[in-house]
This record gives sequence, structure tokens and C-alpha cells, in this order.
Amino acid sequence: MSAPGVDEVVAAALAQEDTAHKHDPRIDKMYKNDVITIYAFVIALWIVLWSVFFFAANPYIEDNLLRVVLIVLGLSASIFNTVGMVQNTRRLATERVRFYSQDLYWQDQKRALKASSRG
Repeated sequence: MSAPGVDEVVAAALAQEDTAHKHDPRIDKMYKNDVITIYAFVIALWIVLWSVFFFAANPYIEDNLLRVVLIVLGLSASIFNTVGMVQNTRRLATERVRFYSQDLYWQDQKRALKASSRG
């Protein structure tokens, strides 16, 4: 008998989450790592964007209207990116079993393949 496919594994994980409110503990670890990575990149975006603007571009801008327009555009881009990433982490939180069960399935398959090729 062959091993179950990814769809069956995900369906089983979702059923277990619905009935027993339990899931693979690796899912929470993966989610936490993803959230840390997402927020680290958001913070890096703010730091890089505004550092470049204030230290590299701003000293050479002579027109105050251009300065205001660039600040408004930069703030808009930064805020929309931040809101999008916060929404992304919320979506990951509600769908973590569905998303990460697939990843874990493929990681386990790869690990089993490596183990069988060694032995």
C-alpha cells in the first residue's frame, strides 16, 4: 500500500484540528519563524527606505513640493506594505494547519527519501 498523498494528509490534519483542536507542533514553530521573518523584512523596509531618503536624497532636493510628494509616496508605500504583511500574518494564523501541513508533508517525504537512499 502506498503512502497517502498530500491532499489526504492535509485533510487528516484539518479534521484532527477541527475535532481535537490539536495539530503537529512543528506547525506553530514554522508559523512563528515566518512571522518573525515577515516583520523583520517590514522593519528593514522602513529603515532602508527612510535612511536612503533622508541621508542620500533629501540633502539634494531643493524643491519643497517635491520633498513633500516623495514623503507622501514613501509613507503610502510603507504603510500599504505594512498593512499587507500584517494581514498576511493574520491569514497564516487562521490557515496555518492547511498551509504548513503541506510543507511538512513534503519535508517528511524528502527526509524519508534521503533516509532510504542511505540505508
